[in-house]
Amino acid sequence: MLKQVRSWSKPEGQKNIIARKKIDYSMFMNGSHIPQEFHEDFAEANSEDVTPGDKKPVKLLINGESYEASLTNITRKNEQYKPALQLRYDQNTELKEKMRKWYKVSYDYIMEHKQSDSKAPVITPPEIEEFMEFYKTDKPYVYEVNILNKKINKPIQFWWVNQGKTHQQEKEGGYLWAPQQSKQGRPLSHHIDLKKANVGDVVFCYSDSAIRAIGIVKKKAIESAKPSEIANHDWQEQGYLVELEYHVLDPILQKNDIPIEWRIEETGPFDVNGNVKQGYFFTVSESFVNLLFPRFQERFPEKIRHLLLSYLKEWTADYVKEVPSMNDNELVKHIHSYITGKGFLYSQEEVTNLFLSLKSKPFVILSGISGTGKTKMVQWFAESLGANEQNGQFALIPVRPDWNDGSDLLGYVDIKGDFKEGPLTKVIRKAAADPENPYFVLLDEMNLARVEHYFSDILSVMESRKWEDGQLVTSVLLSKEITGDEDVRLPANVYVIGTVNMDETTHPFSKKVLDRANTIEFNRVELSNLSFLNELGEVSASPIKNDQLVSKYLHLKDVYGTYPELVSDATGLLEQINEVLRIANAHVGYRVRDEICFYLAYNQAGKLLDQEVALDHCILQKILPRISGSDSRTKMVLEGLYRLFTNREWMDNLDQPDEDVQSARFPLSAGKVVEMLRRFLDDGFTSFWIA
Repeated sequence: MLKQVRSWSKPEGQKNIIARKKIDYSMFMNGSHIPQEFHEDFAEANSEDVTPGDKKPVKLLINGESYEASLTNITRKNEQYKPALQLRYDQNTELKEKMRKWYKVSYDYIMEHKQSDSKAPVITPPEIEEFMEFYKTDKPYVYEVNILNKKINKPIQFWWVNQGKTHQQEKEGGYLWAPQQSKQGRPLSHHIDLKKANVGDVVFCYSDSAIRAIGIVKKKAIESAKPSEIANHDWQEQGYLVELEYHVLDPILQKNDIPIEWRIEETGPFDVNGNVKQGYFFTVSESFVNLLFPRFQERFPEKIRHLLLSYLKEWTADYVKEVPSMNDNELVKHIHSYITGKGFLYSQEEVTNLFLSLKSKPFVILSGISGTGKTKMVQWFAESLGANEQNGQFALIPVRPDWNDGSDLLGYVDIKGDFKEGPLTKVIRKAAADPENPYFVLLDEMNLARVEHYFSDILSVMESRKWEDGQLVTSVLLSKEITGDEDVRLPANVYVIGTVNMDETTHPFSKKVLDRANTIEFNRVELSNLSFLNELGEVSASPIKNDQLVSKYLHLKDVYGTYPELVSDATGLLEQINEVLRIANAHVGYRVRDEICFYLAYNQAGKLLDQEVALDHCILQKILPRISGSDSRTKMVLEGLYRLFTNREWMDNLDQPDEDVQSARFPLSAGKVVEMLRRFLDDGFTSFWIA
């Protein structure tokens, strides 16, 4: 090495090289400071120095493509410091996105270990460090760039070991051992294959009907006598021993968790019926690992996850090719089965409604009495689709009563001028770097603070969504002047769900919030219904891509071209409802009309609910939450809606209008109107919310 200063270096013997830069966090955000010791190298390549205060446009030639950047000589305020030369590409979004792909190993490691409240750099370990090399060309300020990303020179082999009763002893000893010959004196291939395992290979350790650990081979097999801790087993004394580093799965992976069709197709450790073969050590195909790892990666220990993510870079594509995506109907059934398998009683219609609501608009409010499982419903919904806390695709953020603005959620600039990242911004940045997968944010007890105070920026940006070059984009949520590195926008793969209770400790919602969300109630409680517990069966998560959930409609014209009759019918009904709502100045506008049409269009396309049932849900969660009050106009609105939904007149002295509700065109909405009218008669005030 000719010279090395921190993360910059210049290797010997490489013609025309200017410098080599180790990949760190700054390279993904804006570029890099160039140490003083390398200024002369860049000056030589450019045939001139960049004078203090000057900025030169730069072209980076990478893999046949040209990317814009700049070389800037920044004058320091303190004259005792020399000018700082910087290579920057802050505004080049395309380059930064490609950097995250080219250097995926470094990016994943840095983002996993970066602490938002610390300026300490994350140092990638030597075994995964990656570099960018700059070479001079025949033109000044035009550099040929060589990508040195992490390559695994020797392919990893995957193995399966049936340890049976010796698993605990072998794990504690850090080895695998098998006799050289059978009791009859014959060599066995599934014992001899231990000699084929190389350092760095991955071993699935199976015992008592489950994969209990993953091992990494530390040393190749040697001839070894039988270890003393397994001496009581009636095997030959001489054998082969492989040193193994064990990593325990949490939870363990039962054989029956692995889909039977995967086991049947995998010829290594499984027989033609998908059962585990008799024997000790078997090869496992990479295609099998490509299926197994993405589905169960949250169970894998951190070190194994990093290893497999860096090696199986193309597992997503392989997984999608092997497992065709489900249609909406199949997807909803899967989500419902997964939630039921966790011991929670929700109807398929309720799950369908949540699915359609998120697809229509990535902001949903779940209300209801405490203890009905709203939080768990969201967690299991996300988990069924492969999003969990372990892989960062699900985040639970508890709302605090003292939140007065968006800084607690998004972040703030501290007294030193450093940006302190909020919990939502962390998720947004991770989602932006992984646009193919959905990310779910659960704001728990959302209305402990006033939602309009801390969530208004997100709501406004959510409404700015537009199509740009075929992509769904938004206005800037946090500018680079605040974050210090780059603009933060709201990605199309982030879905926000808030849970709310209504009591003396919480705040009501304004129409601004209610207009922008679907408000779903979970008040149904059937304590005596235990029959569903007899049918419980554990269902595996099925990771999906964001295109199965993301909204394809932003404007009414997007729907009208395909479903003109649906739009006309829904608009006609909403006109009738608005005639009633105008009495209390509570009528709905274009946004509500459009989002109801989106919901109905997705429902019709997926053949999920009867269209009248879908309309009933839309009225219940987009219109009725707006109604509250204590004056006669509120009562007149509710009576008018009761008449519209049931085709009957409301009578204050009517004790049992249940038959009217059951036979109503919109029974869910009619039932809610009855509940609100009764509360008005009892208390002189009513609202959508149960307090």
